[in-house]
Amino acid sequence: MLRTVKRASLRLFTQAVTFGGVKAALLVLLLVPASARAAAVAPPASGAGSAQGPTVGELLRTIPVDSWRLSGSASLNWRNVGPKKPGFETQIQNEVYLADMYFGFHGPLLDGVPLLAEFQIPTGSQGQPNLYRFYLQYERISNWNFQLGKFLVPFGRYNELYRPDMFLTVTRPLLYASPDSLDLVVRLNSPRPVFSSGYTDIGARASYYPSSARVFVPSEATLYVVNGLSESANRQRTFPTPDNLGIEPPPPNGVSMDFGHENNNLADNNNNKAIGGRVVYALGSLNLPWPIPEGKRDLNGVALGLSGMYGEFALEPGMLYKMVGTDLSFEYEGINVSAEYVYGFTDLKSPVEAAASSTTLVSPTYLLKQSEEQNGYYVQASFPILKHPKYGQRVTGVLVFNQMFRSGPLLDLLSNQTVNGTLFPSIAAASPENPRIHTRITKLTAALNYQITEHFIGKFEYSYWTMNHASTVSGTRDIYQGAFSLVMSF
Repeated sequence: MLRTVKRASLRLFTQAVTFGGVKAALLVLLLVPASARAAAVAPPASGAGSAQGPTVGELLRTIPVDSWRLSGSASLNWRNVGPKKPGFETQIQNEVYLADMYFGFHGPLLDGVPLLAEFQIPTGSQGQPNLYRFYLQYERISNWNFQLGKFLVPFGRYNELYRPDMFLTVTRPLLYASPDSLDLVVRLNSPRPVFSSGYTDIGARASYYPSSARVFVPSEATLYVVNGLSESANRQRTFPTPDNLGIEPPPPNGVSMDFGHENNNLADNNNNKAIGGRVVYALGSLNLPWPIPEGKRDLNGVALGLSGMYGEFALEPGMLYKMVGTDLSFEYEGINVSAEYVYGFTDLKSPVEAAASSTTLVSPTYLLKQSEEQNGYYVQASFPILKHPKYGQRVTGVLVFNQMFRSGPLLDLLSNQTVNGTLFPSIAAASPENPRIHTRITKLTAALNYQITEHFIGKFEYSYWTMNHASTVSGTRDIYQGAFSLVMSF
């Protein structure tokens, strides 16, 4: 029986490698016992030429698969949102949905060279998994860490808190609102995030962790080069095929940046690369100045981060984006405080109206290049409610205040426009005569985070979005939501 298992495991792995199924091969390595893998390939016969190099079986035996770990998370959510018609849309007021589903594995291929592979099941994909992260890491040089592949972009503090077991509330701050969740309602001319939480990209990353204890020396310094953010989801650039060797021109409804990174392609869609960096200062404890009493002046665990990123997002040259951010976290009298500010500048192209505030486009259609600025901040305070409840591990209270702002051209919403034979239900059009406007969204959140066990968390939240200054469209109403989330992680 053992011999049959050994042969079967070797045959499965060989087939996976032959057909390029690297993920399947790694899965076989995880599922087959180490003892069976070790004996799956017989040692070479006496006198066999070692000049041919190691066999597949010998290479497999060098991988410490027993050190590999499977991990993942998922959340079952319920929300009650109102009003039923806050604007043009009709909201589903009582909704139950699955979100933030991830699973993956990581472990060492060689000593000091781990591999990570992680998959996401977006709510909108109806259960179809996508490759979310896949990278090799090199840790053999002291104080250095290198990653090559598809990894989380180290911008800001909240971007890397992508799984529901990593952040305390049900919804995310406005700065990192995710299209896969219910964090933000977007209106015409309303603010939007520079990019959403959990932004991963393909490239290379190098991080240095100095051992110096001096205050002006960062505890972490990271540089990276990635493909960068791409165009919005209305314009997909696919690989050339024998049937289609051309590149699609810009669509008549305009070009904007894909802030939700919904074009989760495994290849670049333009000729540009984005560069960025992040530094983190672990400042330890700081004393607040007078007149605060001496016994209550200490801020503990103070950490300050600075981030920046620059690139182009379209195939046509000159469509720029740049963003900078700073984040701060500390603990004061048992209260954990975190705050973050992000500023972003983005180019965009919009179709031109026949006249200012017109209901038709100019003919023939052409695009007007403009720019907009997005910025915002959040402040979050978390504090213990029950440190040792009768059932479960702890209950934490959370309060969050955040605002987001947009400064950009006034765009007009045109409905049911047919351009070059294509019907567009809605188009955001511009006019050179339109002024630049300023809009904002304010969001308040109060939540409870109940750590039931090591692997289960219950979240209760009430949020209120102030929308009266979020758009130029009249009749916009504020939005309120109560939500519950049960999170499982392993």
